[in-house]
Amino acid sequence: MESKTKIILSRPSQWMNRARSYSVFIDGSEVGKIRNGSSEEFLVNPGQHEVYCKLAWYSSPVFALTVEPGRVEYIRVKSGMKYYWPLFFVLVVGLIINLFFSREPGQRPSWIWVIQLVFILPSILYMFYYLTLGRRNYLRVEEDRDNVFAS
Repeated sequence: MESKTKIILSRPSQWMNRARSYSVFIDGSEVGKIRNGSSEEFLVNPGQHEVYCKLAWYSSPVFALTVEPGRVEYIRVKSGMKYYWPLFFVLVVGLIINLFFSREPGQRPSWIWVIQLVFILPSILYMFYYLTLGRRNYLRVEEDRDNVFAS
């Protein structure tokens, strides 16, 4: 008889999706949810397993791992979006500049379209990517090498 082993999944505290829980899937079946800044244990049989997480229609790529008898595997899930703070800041700056000159009476300067192109468009395209093509890379499941209990 095979003994059960554990997969311990941790989720670091992040600003993105702070209030929402990720659904955890092991071998295609939903086994639970994980909240921001927490860890969850899942009992599995030794062998090959596929783990992924979902949030609404966003998901992570499938993470394959082999759990050996008597071992505990440590993995983590986090947001796959990088660069969201700098792009958010650039978007806000671009919108403020745009609004400042749109409230001014008279002719709008001709260089405002450059501000819109340089500041606003990259941020919108980045968000649009994760809404469409990058929705399966919105989350990332990986080995937790920073865990103090992992050997």
